Amino acid sequence: MASQTEKSSLETHVDLCAERYARLEEKYDELKETFKEDRLIIHERIDKVKSSIDDMKEWLMEQQTKQNRIILTSAVAIILTLISVIAGHFL
Repeated sequence: MASQTEKSSLETHVDLCAERYARLEEKYDELKETFKEDRLIIHERIDKVKSSIDDMKEWLMEQQTKQNRIILTSAVAIILTLISVIAGHFL
């Protein structure tokens, strides 16, 4: 609240307002810096998450490739077994 001196003296009022605005400007600058730092931290975390997702995609693709090889190898083994049984049956 404004003091009685401030109400009666324009010069005091101007000086106090100048101090208030200077403090507000300091607080504003502090907030800007805090937001800037927070933004950097958030971007670092997002980059880590993206990297983890890329690693997971790569791992999943490797697992799919391994699974496909197992299925293909099993299918070839079954076909060869059937061919040998059929061929053995005719001989």
